[in-house]
Amino acid sequence: MKNAPKKNISPILADIKHARKTPVSLMTKLREQNSQQTFFLENTIGKKYRKILVQRPNRFSFPKTILSGLVIVVLVSALTGSLFFLKFGNPKIIVLAKVGSIANNFQQALTALNNSELQKAAIFLKKNNSELIAIQNYFKRFYLTKILNWGGFFNETLTLNQSALAVSQNLEIIQIKGVNLFLNGNGQELIKIVKNLQREIQNIGQAANSIRNQTASVNNKMAFLGENLFNLDQISQDLTNSYLNYSAKFYQLENSLAGLLDILQSKNDIHWLVFFQNPAEIRPAGGFLGSYADLTISSGRLANIDIRDIYDPDGQLTTKIVPPLPLQAITTSWGARDANWFFDFPLSAKKVTEFLEASKIYQEKNIQFSGVIALNIKILESVLELSGPIKLADYQFEINKDNFLKEIQKEVEAGADKAKGEPKRVLKVLAPILLEKINNFSESQKKEFTEKLKLHLNQKDIVFFAEELRLQNFFSQNGFDGGVYKLPNNFWGNYLAVVNANIAGGKSDFFVNQEIDLEVSLDDNGKASNQLKIKRTHSGNAEKDYWWRAANQNFLKIFTSPESRLVNLNGNSQKTVKPPANYQENNYQEDPDLKAIEKEQQF
Repeated sequence: MKNAPKKNISPILADIKHARKTPVSLMTKLREQNSQQTFFLENTIGKKYRKILVQRPNRFSFPKTILSGLVIVVLVSALTGSLFFLKFGNPKIIVLAKVGSIANNFQQALTALNNSELQKAAIFLKKNNSELIAIQNYFKRFYLTKILNWGGFFNETLTLNQSALAVSQNLEIIQIKGVNLFLNGNGQELIKIVKNLQREIQNIGQAANSIRNQTASVNNKMAFLGENLFNLDQISQDLTNSYLNYSAKFYQLENSLAGLLDILQSKNDIHWLVFFQNPAEIRPAGGFLGSYADLTISSGRLANIDIRDIYDPDGQLTTKIVPPLPLQAITTSWGARDANWFFDFPLSAKKVTEFLEASKIYQEKNIQFSGVIALNIKILESVLELSGPIKLADYQFEINKDNFLKEIQKEVEAGADKAKGEPKRVLKVLAPILLEKINNFSESQKKEFTEKLKLHLNQKDIVFFAEELRLQNFFSQNGFDGGVYKLPNNFWGNYLAVVNANIAGGKSDFFVNQEIDLEVSLDDNGKASNQLKIKRTHSGNAEKDYWWRAANQNFLKIFTSPESRLVNLNGNSQKTVKPPANYQENNYQEDPDLKAIEKEQQF
């Protein structure tokens, strides 16, 4: 037997004498079974047969090791290619351009939300939705969403953005439809919208926290590259800082919505007051409180509205309270009609509410009031401006935004209803008509009315007070409660408020023009000397009706910073007020809030 040369070594094992003398039948058999995984070779040496098992792969399938190797090569190539493009290619450029825009849009949207510019906020947030979805799609092309776990980061960013968008949209729904739902008895729908709004605000906070966590996770995975390719730290910081700048506002809103839901979902009827304040007879809280409405709220809807003359409950008061000293010139006892005496509206609202609840009208029914809305005629004039003139069938006149106060005042002071002992009946007739007009506003009218209400809120033509602490905090912190500005402990500067109170001056304030001029002089030591000039001009002397021509008797209050002191005063009229009764002998009670204020008076 010759040794076969090394070059003839074959992967097929053959136990034969010589390769060239292998039987033809065997070669044929080999070719026939070439594609099988196992086959048998026969050895004819010594006429004995041995069966030898030989393993041979199928020539049409790759070995598992080769296949696995190719898969690894493909994955490594894809990852290497992705990282190469991330490091040096277009994706980095594209994403870097987008992330700055996303953070800026989010900041602009929150600013717009804070300013109640809801449609403007929605525009910025919708842009962000498109940008974020585009980034996610781009990452999928390079297999980065799962490999680097960036899906979580951008999913949370998208959630944050979508929740902010939902907040703006729900707020807009409440602005446009809230009054209609409340008036039309769709309380459950209103409750649903408020709940959705509350939930989306919670989602914003949760998403902001999750973004910070996702950023840390992604950065750990990217550490081996030596840099943060997409400035995730920066976008995370920009987004969460934008949220943190307004987080207190969101917290206030969420808290106030919880308080509002307690009212809307109460199993018992809730009563709120509406004060109709007349600025033609000015008072510290806004105007003389001649009429009011008792709103009954049941299951999130307005169940009833009862409009009354303020003298109705005052006529059924059994308690006798000493009035403020200036008012003792016109009344013996203090009542709800004069209780909006305080410049700080929350205190005035509480005081009026106390008098009303003490009246037999409400005391016998155990009715207590949960809140107050005070508004003046400017709100009603805005309604008439949008609705157009209203003809009152029971009366011989038509009212519009220009003649509203004059016509209503004339009917109250000298109309037929006054002779019947019901001078405010015209308001009872007018109220449901105005509510129907508001309810039937078109979409454009609703938006315009909303804009007018924002202006009225800024000018304090409408103010709110709530017994529910979360709601009241919201009103106070947003300047909707008509409260006196609270000077900070480290306040350094000037503060001035000029407050008027009409004392038996008819409705003359309608024709009074007031000019205020403050000159501030600083000496070398930084000490300020203030010269305040107040000029009041009455132009109603030629009016036909006496209530416009009445002498304007005004009790003037000037609020300044605590360290100020009066140096000189001129132009005022000295008026001595003699108490109309012996309050001590007649068992009159002193109001503790009023007593604390008057105790500080100095002459």
